Amino acid sequence: MASRVASSAWWLRKARQAATLQHRQFSSNQGDKGWKNETPVGSSTEVFVYSPESAIAWPDPRLGPLATSSDPAFPLPGNIGTRLAAPRLPGELRPDVLTSPTPHENQVHALYNAHDYIKYTPGSEAEVCAEPAILPAFPALPSADMLEAVAHEAPLLLRKQMLELFPGQKLAEGNLSVVTLAIRTEHDMSTWSDQVEEERERLTEHLVITAKEVCGQLKEEGYWADFIDPCSGTPHYSAHSATTMFETDDRWRLLGFRIEDLGCCKVISHNRFGRHVFVGCVVTNAAAGSDVIGNIVEELSV
Repeated sequence: MASRVASSAWWLRKARQAATLQHRQFSSNQGDKGWKNETPVGSSTEVFVYSPESAIAWPDPRLGPLATSSDPAFPLPGNIGTRLAAPRLPGELRPDVLTSPTPHENQVHALYNAHDYIKYTPGSEAEVCAEPAILPAFPALPSADMLEAVAHEAPLLLRKQMLELFPGQKLAEGNLSVVTLAIRTEHDMSTWSDQVEEERERLTEHLVITAKEVCGQLKEEGYWADFIDPCSGTPHYSAHSATTMFETDDRWRLLGFRIEDLGCCKVISHNRFGRHVFVGCVVTNAAAGSDVIGNIVEELSV
């Protein structure tokens, strides 16, 4: 009987201790995280160090002796925390915590090395300091001297066909213009040779650069713009479309070009350049007679 009374008293004391610990108020100090100014006294170089480590003051009120924590840093109750060490590889040496540099020391060391390199290495400014020269004029686009740009208001038939090329755009109403880009070629594009193939590859790159520049200017003015990629015949920026428009497509007839059937193949012909031409086009919702398109055509025609 006496042993039962003693056992009951022992469990009662344990329950009271648990209740006392559970209701005890603890303080937690998370500290200041992020970048800190760690400039040494008297130094002319400011040093800012990023400290991502969390500063938790013990004990943490969320981790009591009777609580079950899901934090891997505190797997044991009673505010006893530990992290499982990473498996040690054969022959791997553990870093000495007394001699290994801290993240703070690594950052300071890198900053001072960069400062000394810039200050004491002749000619280092050209490698680490950006000094862009002011250009007197915007550099000319490639093949600009052989380019003809013409703005067309999309006819009704072409507008309907453009809906298939740009299914994500509402082109059935509002303004719709097509800026054709025709580059005069050195070789007749109705023939084939290594020289013709090389010229086509070069002009494909030039045409894409010019079309991107035109689209960029239109988008800066708040308009939608895209162009037909000459390699795939599909829109460059818009979503993929199963419809294509290559340079021998009959839709070019609606833009002032001729499509000639040579029997074995078709070839596009320009009213001035004839078959010595490589073509592309930019499609936009800006009006063909607007100032923005007028300025673009004027700049390309200079």
